[in-house]
Amino acid sequence: MANPKFPYVAWRDGRPRSKHGPRQRKRGFVDQDLRNPDGSWFTLEQAAEFSDRRVAEVKASRGAKAAEARLRVEAAGRLTRNTVADLLRDWQNAWPASMSEASRRSYRKCVSALLWQPETPEQRKARKDAERAGLRIDRQPEDIASMPPAAIGKPEFRALHAYMVRRRGAHMARAVIATLSAAWTWGTESTHWRLPPNPRLDMEFETPPGRIVQVTMPEFMALVAAADTIGRPSIGDCFYLGLFTGQRQTDRLRMKDESNVEGRHAFRQSKTRQLVDIKEAPQLSARLDQARVRAAAVTLRLGLKKRPEEIVISEETGTRYAEKTYGNHIIAVRWLAIFGLPERMGLAEGTARAEAGAAELRAIWKQLKAKFALSPGATPEVHAAIVGSRTQALRDWFGEFQARQDNVGWRLRPCPSLAFVNDRGDLDFKHDQDLRDTCVMLLDRAGCDLLTICDITGHSYSSAQTIVKHYRARNALRADVGIDRLVLQVRKEGMTG
Repeated sequence: MANPKFPYVAWRDGRPRSKHGPRQRKRGFVDQDLRNPDGSWFTLEQAAEFSDRRVAEVKASRGAKAAEARLRVEAAGRLTRNTVADLLRDWQNAWPASMSEASRRSYRKCVSALLWQPETPEQRKARKDAERAGLRIDRQPEDIASMPPAAIGKPEFRALHAYMVRRRGAHMARAVIATLSAAWTWGTESTHWRLPPNPRLDMEFETPPGRIVQVTMPEFMALVAAADTIGRPSIGDCFYLGLFTGQRQTDRLRMKDESNVEGRHAFRQSKTRQLVDIKEAPQLSARLDQARVRAAAVTLRLGLKKRPEEIVISEETGTRYAEKTYGNHIIAVRWLAIFGLPERMGLAEGTARAEAGAAELRAIWKQLKAKFALSPGATPEVHAAIVGSRTQALRDWFGEFQARQDNVGWRLRPCPSLAFVNDRGDLDFKHDQDLRDTCVMLLDRAGCDLLTICDITGHSYSSAQTIVKHYRARNALRADVGIDRLVLQVRKEGMTG
């Protein structure tokens, strides 16, 4: 039987494939096999449906106005006009050119959370596979996205916050509220929207506890050693920059030395665009000297025309890391640092051992959570006791894991404290970003005042009170010294007993 004829569909041995002319390909349409996410070929009915959709898409791509309408429909889905989704879209289109790319990325993430319900990893993969096959799977929109702004007041803001806390967590909930509030404030000055005063004003939302985690010096050295062992010393360089400059990961990956003075280090922050100029610590100088030698060798090996300006460069490409790529390498480095590298094993075998340990850890953690269950209504004392039980059980498991490996020596000694149970009772890990906290806490313990810490790390002076709350209040050593001074003072006042 002859193959059926559908527009934009060709057949090869009875198997359908999308096919376009030069004009369609120029507008972004791609020729590809028509398969389902599970790998099976499209049936005759599916190929016909694809053809009908593609005809409509090609038609919509002709002309600027039609294309703009198509993009608007794709962005808003089935949402109606003059909704929160439309407000967010118009606000995004009005962003000033001066807005940093970091702020844009943060806002886009929150806009997506307002428009669409969360996806599981499996749902996201299925949607991406379908898109590559030329199909479209609509995401489930959030209810608030289809609401008109006129129907939103303080009760709706409060309900949105409570809903986002349940679905996406306390930190994301606050960010989503701030994003909707920013869009609303813009809408009050828009000649199209003319919104009433922002309902968010005068509302108080619970501030989630900040993540305050210090990387101890043994943990820091274990991470650096693991990075060097797997052939990624550039990641160790980034660790050193974090410890000795207190900068964000994003800034460290893009950091260039802008100082012309020997013994000083100058760089510009991506978020504030401020130039931070600090004295370079001897330990950091020694590490960066090695980094420059390695960067020259990478440049020569890859045949690059000039050496990259960034301090941290990938050994594979000779360019700065993409944040996602860097994050993937961090995970591998951390697992190797946690489980160590036995002396009798090669790197490939040791890496596989660490990955197997990670898989076993994830499985055992599910059992620990079930054994030491946390109740939402538990008192602080009960909550702390359960967290303590989980912590001890995790330590016991690490000890049992190492004991049955029958190791006689280590090329890289394990550092299991890089995995821990946090205050919420969840399994957590020391992160690269925690080096910023660590730098602040070490400066504080060294006796630096708040303004000095701000000058080194680049925090704004207005955030000094936040630093006091998040960092200085947890300095037990200073508290001990204070008690000693109190004892001396009461003796001076006449208490001799």
